[in-house]
Amino acid sequence: MSTLSRLIGLAVTIWCLVYSTAAVRADPPRTRTLTYDSERREWVETPPPPAGTPEGDLHQIRVLNKDGEFGKALSRVKQFVKQYGESDALYPEVVIAKAEAQIGRRDFYKAYGTLTGFLDEFSGMALTEEAIRLEFVIAETYLSGVKRKIGGVRLLSGEDIALRILDDISVTYPNTRYAEYAIKTKADYLFRTGDHALAEMDYARLLREHPSTQYHRYALRRSAESALASFAGIEYDDAALIEAEERYRDYANRYGRVAEQEGVGVILETIAERRAGKELAIAEYYERTEHLTSAVFYYQAVVDGWPGSVAATKAAARLELLGASSPVASAGGYGEP
Repeated sequence: MSTLSRLIGLAVTIWCLVYSTAAVRADPPRTRTLTYDSERREWVETPPPPAGTPEGDLHQIRVLNKDGEFGKALSRVKQFVKQYGESDALYPEVVIAKAEAQIGRRDFYKAYGTLTGFLDEFSGMALTEEAIRLEFVIAETYLSGVKRKIGGVRLLSGEDIALRILDDISVTYPNTRYAEYAIKTKADYLFRTGDHALAEMDYARLLREHPSTQYHRYALRRSAESALASFAGIEYDDAALIEAEERYRDYANRYGRVAEQEGVGVILETIAERRAGKELAIAEYYERTEHLTSAVFYYQAVVDGWPGSVAATKAAARLELLGASSPVASAGGYGEP
């Protein structure tokens, strides 16, 4: 064999050794169990429980989920139930692992059914919060636009399921860390989809039921924005405007500097103009229909309630033309037809 051939063979051998060593190093053991040794003050690796026991079989299901082998994990779940039964002490943990596998396979509706059954049967266990977390994953997935499957095809909106999950979490588990976030998530979705009246109610609920919430400033501002956005126009009831004004004033009082930077003062002026404009429209309607006493009453209300507004200037001009510059003057000169 020539020197060149021997060198090439040696290079190939060295490359294979390096590659195989790197591959081994890049592929760490998939199943590692670490426990903290308080005496040694370090984490110590312990061997996984042996296969063929409930503990070992549950461990294997979890490993399959971690590795993305969700179909195999579900098969192992069936084997676990067949071998050990639902009375086994580890069965609740197997149900949670089953739901995780179903979510991994994007069978969200099946996972929802699995978790609903778990919470009906095992609520109050340490695993309850994990079940709630997984339900939250399903809710957020559906609200992102993912459809429900019908015959293997995603056809139906999952919005109703998502909102039901969020309501159930906030009502049934109010003391969990997910309760206030469930209300916020629902309110944000309603706000995003334009259902501002319902969004305002949920933001207000978040403030009422969780007054110390970390989302207080956010929810107060969003409740004000929702109320303002739900005002349909001067032809409609101004309850939403009044609510928005109260919310913005509360926001300005609580978060003065931030509110000023966000232009809340300008927003309040805009709301005042809208409220004045609505009262002015009422006065103009009564004047057109020759209900002059009522017209004068509303014109004067605009002048008194929103001095300096554009509507107040117009109202004062109409009062002058009607010869009623004050409520006292108007009371003597005009009667309803």
